[in-house]
Amino acid sequence: MQRLIPQPAPLHIETNVNRTGILLALLVLVVLLQLFPDKSALIKLVWVSAGALYVLVWAGAKYLAKHKLKSAEAVQRTADDEEYRQYKMELDVIRTKHDPHRDLNEPTSISPEYRDELSALHDKHQAMLERKFGPR
Repeated sequence: MQRLIPQPAPLHIETNVNRTGILLALLVLVVLLQLFPDKSALIKLVWVSAGALYVLVWAGAKYLAKHKLKSAEAVQRTADDEEYRQYKMELDVIRTKHDPHRDLNEPTSISPEYRDELSALHDKHQAMLERKFGPR
């Protein structure tokens, strides 16, 4: 069973959106300060408070997303470990059946049935093996 871990948005897209938003906010701030110079202290206070609130919300969302991703990875790792134990047990059964003394070291001395069973086992657990050890 293959589980998919959610992937975050590409960093360059996120960075461009953040830069654009920050520049737009600064532009609005400058325009408001130019239009209402007598209320500049209040405008700055509101703007700084809104900026601080935005940063707190952004940091909280980032933390929660990272925590959720780490949690999903931990669950996947646990499932992979359990599937790997099952794979090793099945592999030992196949090896015991075809090579009880472990003396078949040459690939040419392996019977076609043995090779077929090993292939079927690897195909059955291929997704887990790729996650655990990388592609073949």
